Order: sequence, then structure tokens, then C-alpha cells
Amino acid sequence: MSKNHKITDKRGHSLRIYDDIFDSPAFRALSPHDVLAYLALLRVLRGSNNGDLSLPLTRAKQCGINHHLTLARSLRALCAVGLVAVTRRGGCTRGGQRLPNLYRVTDWDCYEIPKFHLEAIAATNDWKGIKTITQALERISAAEISAKETHSKKITLGHAVTTTRTPRDVVSPITRTPRDTWNDGLGHGVTMAENPENPLSTRASEGFLPGTEKSIHRTPHVPPLQVATPMGERDCSDVHGIHGRLALKPIGVHH
Repeated sequence: MSKNHKITDKRGHSLRIYDDIFDSPAFRALSPHDVLAYLALLRVLRGSNNGDLSLPLTRAKQCGINHHLTLARSLRALCAVGLVAVTRRGGCTRGGQRLPNLYRVTDWDCYEIPKFHLEAIAATNDWKGIKTITQALERISAAEISAKETHSKKITLGHAVTTTRTPRDVVSPITRTPRDTWNDGLGHGVTMAENPENPLSTRASEGFLPGTEKSIHRTPHVPPLQVATPMGERDCSDVHGIHGRLALKPIGVHH
């Protein structure tokens, strides 16, 4: 067999963990699920795709990681101890497409991948910076605390109110026409939130504002209706006149 002949493994691709990594404090501080996640990333590692490694939940379930929170914690632990580094942060695009995080193992060289705008980088071996298991566990704990703080900041019940009026001013919405016969009747008032930290945009006042009904609903400038009532006897001999008196008597007020 020639020395220049390329030797290939007849059994195919293998997951190779070198002795210095296996015996390092960074690796010994990992939990069983963290080790499974690390092996799952090595499972898809080839000669030139370092930096384009991902671990979706569908493939993680095949390795024994069944919950997305467990998977997220394991990936954070691998990054905290320096065995793995993030090359691209995933998320949701404007079109609604979800992109996964991309990773690289730090003991391998990372070649340029123009498709994902990844630049070439030599092996950094960040895991060598961990000297003790205690130091590795502290970094894993710090990564979990940072992740919880970031998550709590994203959870909000509302947004701060931009104050455009005085804090004590009452906002009365116009819900009636100007010529309504009972325009000053029952209504409601809303006051602006005084505390800028309060995420609620408004708060209700004590209740309905007091209102009184108008006593007169008659159309303005219209006199009351009156009727003529005869007060005397009519003389039939005089057909051209009436011997008596007519009185005007109001019969009521027109509403």
C-alpha cells in the first residue's frame, strides 16, 4: 500500500473525542444530557461544515433529549465551558421563518461558509480556559442566570404610557352629538396612569359621573298650543255675527 494512498474507515463516519477533551474539567462538569447534546453535534460534523452545526429538537429526541428546555440548557452549558461556540443567532425572520442557532466545536478549524456569511476561524480551544470542575460549574450556573434574566425582560404585560396631558386631568370621551337632548347625561371618565412603571395604558375613575336630566324638552321658541272656547249663546236671527264671547284657553304644553 502506498503511503500517499488515502485511508478511509470502512465503517464510515465516527464520533471522535480526543483524550485531552475527555479528561478536561470542562467535559467532566457536563451532565448526561449535555454529553448527549455534544455527541449529537459531533454526529453531523464533517470536514468543512464546522460552524454550520445545529441541533433541532426533532433530532435531539432521537438522542434521548425529549424537552426543548433541557436541550436549551445543554447547549448553553456546552457554550459556557467552551466546548462549543455560537456562530449565528437564530430567531424569526420578517417573513415568519424560524432560523436555528448555528454552532462550531472549538477544537476544530472553521472554514468560510458564504451561504451563512460565516468567516473562517482557526480552532480556539476555549475549553482549555477551564482549570477546575468548580469553575466549569460556576460558568454553567452564570449562563443559566443570564438566560433567565434575558427571558424575564422580554415578558411584558403592556407598554409605558406617553403622558400627553397633566396627570390629574380627566379625559372625557365624546360619545354624543352636540345637539343631543341629554348631552350632559350619564357618562364615564378616564384618568391617565400616574406611575410611569405601570404598563396599563389607562385606569377607570371611581364610576359614572353624576348627571341630571333636563326638565324641559320642548323645542325652543315655540309657544304653547291654545284653543278657542265659546262662552255665550248664538243668535240664529243674526247669521252674520255671534252674540257672545270667545275665550282662548291653553290646553297643554306641546312636548
